[in-house]
Amino acid sequence: MRLIQTFLPSLLLISTLSLAQDTTPKDGRYYETEARKAYQQKNYPVFLEDMKRATELRPNHPRLMYSLAVAYCLNGNPNEALQWLNKLAAMGLVFPAEKDPDLASLRETSEFKTIQRRLESNSAPKVSSIAAFTVHEKGLVPESVAYDTETGIFYLSSVYKRKILRITSKGEEQVFADESSGLWSVMGMKVDAPRRVLWVCTAAHPQMAHYQAEDNGSSGIFKFDLRTGALLQKFLIADRSKPHWLGDLALNAAGDVFATDSVTPAIYVVRRDAQKLEQFFVGDPFVSPQGLDFSPDQKHLFVADYARGIFVVELATKRITSLTSAFTLLGIDGLYFHKGNLLGVQNGVNPERLVLLSLNRELTRVDHYETIEANNPVFDEPTLGVLVKDDFYFIANSQWGAIDATGHLAAEDKLKDPTVLRLKL
Repeated sequence: MRLIQTFLPSLLLISTLSLAQDTTPKDGRYYETEARKAYQQKNYPVFLEDMKRATELRPNHPRLMYSLAVAYCLNGNPNEALQWLNKLAAMGLVFPAEKDPDLASLRETSEFKTIQRRLESNSAPKVSSIAAFTVHEKGLVPESVAYDTETGIFYLSSVYKRKILRITSKGEEQVFADESSGLWSVMGMKVDAPRRVLWVCTAAHPQMAHYQAEDNGSSGIFKFDLRTGALLQKFLIADRSKPHWLGDLALNAAGDVFATDSVTPAIYVVRRDAQKLEQFFVGDPFVSPQGLDFSPDQKHLFVADYARGIFVVELATKRITSLTSAFTLLGIDGLYFHKGNLLGVQNGVNPERLVLLSLNRELTRVDHYETIEANNPVFDEPTLGVLVKDDFYFIANSQWGAIDATGHLAAEDKLKDPTVLRLKL
């Protein structure tokens, strides 16, 4: 979901932030901004010190790690610069280090050439998935796919066209629900097969058709009858003083629905048979919570925060801890628990990829990090998916970039039919 700028490699692409010195907390963003100022003034010693602080406060952040490597290089510390570049290469990431003039002094070293080969190898396609189906309607900008185990029917959400498509096992495409039901952009969805319900996150924003300014920032969860397509109930966030965007949800065995608000960071819940949407948790440590899923015993909830990594929520106490890792857990959109591992759709790094995170027995630490799909030629911002036993079905080409900030959709010849891929785990 395109809410936070992806972690671009070049220091010069860091966006300018308007910061009030007397009120802004001195967090990682503060020091990154100060580092950018020092870099532009060619005050490289201060640039280095501020980048050190930023990286300490936001560990395993690819952009910051790269900028720190640049800072070390510009201060005549090649060994430290190479160490940070090597860490990025080990994470499977891609950076144009060989073209960066700030790293020119490293280019002829054997260590840099070795790192560069690793970075280049990270650009190679790693494709294990196959096409499950393609929807023959351009401009949908799909965000999620859900599956009904009782009927074998898939459901596809549309961000731009504000509707849900129903795709049968024979490949027939039908409209299940549209904006006549009050839908705004359709985001995450889950099927509750035993109760014959489809749960849907929806949010109003300028990047959707027939946008009305008065709706901006509205969001909620809709409950549909799978048998008839009838809208059973709307659960809207009542507080309109702040913008909201419910982007993804998870369903537990009891029939409770948990959803993340990515704009005013929070977790909401609709209890089974409840008549209202409750705020379960709000604020720090979340910045932009996205995908979420339960532990096998359903006592914990894993939440991927696009800007801060993965958190573990103890549901009984609401205690929240950070999942520790030597790898970057930033930029993860969809998150799914499968056989002791977390599967993440990591579309906020370069390359966009699917990663498998092997956890320790206590589910507190990532012990191993594997890229299982990357640089697939079909990819155009892969987003959310659904687990069907040991198969993962996911949207390969959401094409969020086809909608500009004003809601204008790209010309049809620039668009592609949405494709859902199937990956055997």
